[in-house]
Amino acid sequence: MKRLSALVSDEEYKRVKKLVGAGAAKSCAELVREAVRKYVEDLGSSKLLSFKEISPLEARQEIEHYLKNHPGVVWPDDMAERLGIDYRLTLQIVQELLREEKVEVVKLKRGATEK
Repeated sequence: MKRLSALVSDEEYKRVKKLVGAGAAKSCAELVREAVRKYVEDLGSSKLLSFKEISPLEARQEIEHYLKNHPGVVWPDDMAERLGIDYRLTLQIVQELLREEKVEVVKLKRGATEK
C-alpha cells in the first residue's frame, strides 16, 4: 500500500466527519480510501478525452464539414468527441447554426433511440 495525502476545505472535512459519525465508514481514512477507489473506478469506465486547441472559426469549419459529410441525426456530444473539440465550443457553434437555420433540431418519436 502507498500513502496519499491531500488538503481539504473545512467544509469538506466536516462533511467527512459527519458521514463517519453517521456510520458511512469506520474511519475517515476508510471513507477516503473508498471515495478514491470509486472515483478511479468511475474514471476507468469512462472515456478520457483530449480536446485539441482550436479557434472558434476553425472549430466551426470542422463542424460544418462534419455535418455535410454525416447527413441525418448527429448528436453534438458524439460530434465533439469524434472531432476532438470541446463540448461547450461545439454546443455554442451548433446554437449559432440553429439561429442561422443551417441545422435543425430533430424531435424523435417516443420510444425511438437514434444514437
